Amino acid sequence: MSYKNSVDEYNNSIRDLWKTEFENVIKASNNSKVKLTQPCFHVTQDESPVWFFGMNPSLPESPKEFISQTPDLTDNLIERLIKEQEEMHGNLQYFLKAIEFFEDEVGIDELLNPIFHDLYPIRKTQQNEFVQFLKDHDNKDFCERLNNATKELIDGIMPDIIVVANAKASEFMQKIFFEGFDNKLTKRTYELHGKKTDMIFSSMLSGQRALDTYSRSRLAREIRETWNSRNNK
Repeated sequence: MSYKNSVDEYNNSIRDLWKTEFENVIKASNNSKVKLTQPCFHVTQDESPVWFFGMNPSLPESPKEFISQTPDLTDNLIERLIKEQEEMHGNLQYFLKAIEFFEDEVGIDELLNPIFHDLYPIRKTQQNEFVQFLKDHDNKDFCERLNNATKELIDGIMPDIIVVANAKASEFMQKIFFEGFDNKLTKRTYELHGKKTDMIFSSMLSGQRALDTYSRSRLAREIRETWNSRNNK
């Protein structure tokens, strides 16, 4: 399946999920510290053989009014949400530092423009509270549908490399795509229909839990070695 068609299917899945399940999850999460706002969607980007995964987007301290608690996702609102995300891609340090990492430390021409995707399209800054939300039994079906949406997106595209730049996201990704989680593995290969995607697991490139200099160098080297191995270099 093409990148565009896979993205359209993913975004439609998120839209439909919010329309059908939003109110139920809001009720189930009344005692949770995660208060759902409008979801994020996958922003269409230039095609690339490498993807860069985070856990979930942060919620700005003063979010814009249209990012509000309502399930009424009109086409106009979806366009505004995606435009807001496009602006974030061009301004937030999270994205800029990742591009800088691929340019300056990985240094492979084909990998200079990674495709960004968050495993969960729910805005929440405090990750420990968000992880507890995911593990809440009342939210199990909702979270499984989010997992399936991302799995179907990747199954449809099968990029060459996915760099998962978050320790918790690395754990959840392994559970989604493989049988269980092994924290000793920094790379696993996912195979489907004769195609292979190498998933490299790491921590964040920026922020409070960012990799130190030597860990960044090891990550860059593993990305280069994986790419060169795939291309017989």
